[in-house]
Amino acid sequence: MLIIGGLATFMLFGWFLGFFLSIFTVFLVGYLCYNVIEPHFNNREGSRDFLNDFDVLSSDFNEKKRQLYKDSGLTEIWDFSGQHISPLFGKSDGPSMSDFNSDETGIAWLKVSAMWFAVFLSIYAIAFIGGGIAYTADLDNSQLDLFNEIMGIVYYLSTGVILIVAILLEGKFSYLSSLFNRPALKKAALLVALVTIMDIILVIIYGLIYDSILGIPDPGDMFFADAGSAGDPLILILMFVTMAVCAPLFEELIFRGYILDSLRSVHPDWIAILASGMMFGAMHYTIFDPSFGFYRIGVTCIGGILYAWLRIRTGSIWPPIICHFIWNGTIFFIEYIY
Repeated sequence: MLIIGGLATFMLFGWFLGFFLSIFTVFLVGYLCYNVIEPHFNNREGSRDFLNDFDVLSSDFNEKKRQLYKDSGLTEIWDFSGQHISPLFGKSDGPSMSDFNSDETGIAWLKVSAMWFAVFLSIYAIAFIGGGIAYTADLDNSQLDLFNEIMGIVYYLSTGVILIVAILLEGKFSYLSSLFNRPALKKAALLVALVTIMDIILVIIYGLIYDSILGIPDPGDMFFADAGSAGDPLILILMFVTMAVCAPLFEELIFRGYILDSLRSVHPDWIAILASGMMFGAMHYTIFDPSFGFYRIGVTCIGGILYAWLRIRTGSIWPPIICHFIWNGTIFFIEYIY
């Protein structure tokens, strides 16, 4: 089923759009197999109750009815009353907001602004320090690109230090650990697929509009020192770690964690979502490439808003981390591997 679905998407929509749609195909096949097919053909008693775990039976069924239904082997009955659909978009309690309630609006914005500027300025601080080290060590072209990727990882580690310092100063370390709560698997999986697809669609629309008005600028070559670095496995591994591991983890903790919840403590959720998303977009502007950086603000702002909504709806930082990983990992694959 996976092979047929994958081939169909690539044949109908081409390799680029087919790659994104195949994500939905994989999810759909896995969902149907796990929730519809498997429970009716596996009569063994195991440690996991598939039907009860995913709530695919009507909520009106009591335990006796559920057991009779499972033993009958009948075709699965779906509950179309909306009781299993609307909760997917309902707000989850998520991490406790009690740690943020003592702040006034001005204080909350002061903390959020301090965090944003610390993260933003650390980009240039790391670049300045890295440039000094590279100049002193007299690195050649092939070494410069490798060193640049190492400094990218150092930058994200420095943002993690900034976040931990802020958390420790406010005594909210328990809040940080609560962000990693395990979300409801069915709900999180559906919303991750939905947000990923919406992100793709909105970015395509944004790109078409931007290109028709200003024209999308050339992002330039990531390997500015040596074009041969594109074939260096070590450099590519470090780039993947930077883009698909460090960026999703640390950026989500800061923007969909600390900043989002700080704003939620003094504003309605929709304001916190929009504000944190725009701050996330603005953080991706860079003076090193101002024309492309301006275009990238809109792209990352869209993702920031969607990921903030996802974080609130699932009550966990894991779903936006996964969405961020899918997005950045796909870009890495298309740009440097394919």
